[in-house]
This record gives sequence, structure tokens and C-alpha cells, in this order.
Amino acid sequence: MKTKIYVQMLGGFSLSIGEKKLDLGTNNKANFLKLSEIVFLRGLGGVSKRDLIDGVFGHKALLDENNSLNNLLHQARTQLKKAGMPGKKIIDGKRGVYAPEYDPNYDYVLDVHEFEDICLKAKNEKKPEKKFSYYQQAFALYKGELLPEFATDYWVILESVRLKRLYDDVVDFLGEYFKEQEDYESLFEIYDKANKIYPDNGWQIEMIDALILKKDYKTAYELYTKCAHYYQDELEVPIPEALRSCYERLSDNVRVVTDDIRQIQANIVRKDEKLKSEMGARKMGAYLCPFTSFIDIYHVLRRNLERRGSSIFMMLCTLVDYEGKPIQNQEKLNARAEILEQSLSEGLRKGDVYTKYSSSQYLILLIGTKREDCAIIYQRISRRVKELAGSRAEFRYRIVSLAEIPGILERNNQFEE
Repeated sequence: MKTKIYVQMLGGFSLSIGEKKLDLGTNNKANFLKLSEIVFLRGLGGVSKRDLIDGVFGHKALLDENNSLNNLLHQARTQLKKAGMPGKKIIDGKRGVYAPEYDPNYDYVLDVHEFEDICLKAKNEKKPEKKFSYYQQAFALYKGELLPEFATDYWVILESVRLKRLYDDVVDFLGEYFKEQEDYESLFEIYDKANKIYPDNGWQIEMIDALILKKDYKTAYELYTKCAHYYQDELEVPIPEALRSCYERLSDNVRVVTDDIRQIQANIVRKDEKLKSEMGARKMGAYLCPFTSFIDIYHVLRRNLERRGSSIFMMLCTLVDYEGKPIQNQEKLNARAEILEQSLSEGLRKGDVYTKYSSSQYLILLIGTKREDCAIIYQRISRRVKELAGSRAEFRYRIVSLAEIPGILERNNQFEE
């Protein structure tokens, strides 16, 4: 009976002989491991010398490609042998093609190939229960994305994209299956695991949906809030329509979250204290919010303006170079934007509101401010920017009174007509 050599690549690289997992050291980004992984991934069909050199060394300039490859092959064979891999060469090279050494006493099993084979069986299977069984096996086998330690290497990317498509099909099938069976606990677990592997794939929306179906509205609302903040605060993009739809469903189903207003106040205070803690020694300045929140605040203030007649100005700050032209260098622009954001936080009042409008622009709502005060505010912020970024750091500004906006819109409409 053949002994199994199991090669794991989904979720990380490991080698096992029978039940024994080999110790390959602590540096999982070592070049000898990268070379070994490329060879094992291609299997007994092998990989060409050219592809192996390009995969291991990329665009790195080498004085002697052959010598560099031979040295690395020697290191890989030595380290794998030391770890307990059987065979004389372990990695065989014939006529410019490299492959795992064939040994009739051992059987190579690669989790990637195993996953692909099971997915193919599932796709071709006609019986629903057997099809479900195959997809369950495939789901359990997929421990994570392909070789995450080399996720940005082109040879991994090509395979990873293909495997992810298969994994998406697996998750979609199991999701539909558990929904039809009304097994909402398993439905949530499927999407939860998928989300841990691919957190930016939008599985959180499916998780919220599963929680709503479970009638676990409290957890669903907490996850919705977390997702909404992620899109608005970290990605700085609008909340997706599918996530908004989840919120509407939650609103329809949740009658009362709590009737204790002091509990609500305590939660708000805790969030405020967390914000102060994150700011550390810095003074609590103007309110920085996502653009979508800025729009909501703008509408509330405009309504308040109509009722109370207070003066509110909107200021647009645009970063430019010392000649007044847009900053072309992205790294410089990012650094300058951080400085402008810090200067706005320190230079504006607590009652003011600001948001990042683009990579080079910030919008500010100046509440209870006169037109002549706007130039003074600009000078104050400009001085702070120059203190932090140097005397040649510049930004220009434009202002408009919220009271003037209806008239501007009316004139524009007349012009269009």
C-alpha cells in the first residue's frame, strides 16, 4: 500500500507524510519554499525552467540565472530531505522540466487538485443529495486562499483567481441549499467562514440576511452597523444598496431594540469616550465624518437655517502645489492630505463639520460664521499646514453660504431652460 504525501496549499503551505506533518522552519517566505511550492503545484506534469526562474525570482536582475536556480534547488532538496521528505532528489529535473520525484511507494495528493476534482464531480452530479455532499466536502477542504504568503506573486494570482471562482460557486450552492431547507444556522456558518477567508467579498450582507432569517435581529443590527462604518469610514464609499436593503428589512422586523433611553445614552457616551481615547492627547476639534453623513448633516442644517436664520457657510479646500496646480505625485498628495486633515481638526471649532470629498479635497460646514470670518479661518488653517508641511505647502478655498444655494439652483434651472 502506498504512503500518502499530502501537500496543503489552501490557507498556507505544509507537507505531511502519512499522519506526520513536516517541520519546514519558521520562515514561510523563504525562496527554497517558493520554488518547492511552484514545483508541487504543477505536479508530475512539471514546470519549465523558464517559468520556474520567473516564478521564484520575478523581475529581479540575476548575474547568472542557471547558477542561482541550481543553488536554490540544492537548498530546497537539502531542507526538504532534512524535514523528512523521502527520495534521492525530491525535485527531479529532466530536459529543462522540474517536477516532484516519482516514487512508486508514495502517492502525492495536493489539496488544490483534490478541491478541483470534487467541484467537478459536484457540477456533473445529477442527484441533489450527492451533489450537496460533494459541495460540502469541497467547502471543508478549502481552508483559505491559495498560498497567502505569496498572494501577490503572479503565478499565485493566476491560480488563486480561478480557485476563488470555484469556491464562490460552492458557497452559492450551499447557501441556496440551506436557505431552501430553512437551516439558517448552517446558512450563517457557511457565510461566516467564507467571510473570514475573503472579507472584502460582500459575504457580510449574506450573514446579515441569515441572521434576519434566524430572527436574531439584535446580532444582525450590530453586524449591519459594523459593515456600514466599514464602508463609510474605512473605504470611504457609499453603503451598498444590498446593505441598505438589509437595514430596511431589519427596520420592518425590529419592533423595539430597547425602551431604556438611558441605555441608549450610555452607548452613545461609550462611543464618544472611545473616540476621545483614540485621539489621545490631541484636542477634540471639529467633527470628521464620512461624506454620506456629511450630506445628512447638511440637509438638517439647511432646514434649521430656514427656521432660525443662523449663518452657515460651506468651504471647499483643495490641495495644490506652490504654483497653484494639482499635486501629481500620489505619495506626496496622500501625505499632504493627512496634514490638511490634522490642521482642520486642530484649526476648526468643535461645532464645525468636515469630510474628505476627494483625494485632494475637504468640505467644511462652518456653523454660525460670517462671510468675513471665512478668510480668517482659511489663514489659520493655512498657517498650521505650513508649520507641518513646510512653507511651500498650499491649498485654495472656495465658500458658499447655505442661504444662497436655493437662489443659485434657481438661476441654474432658468439657464438650462
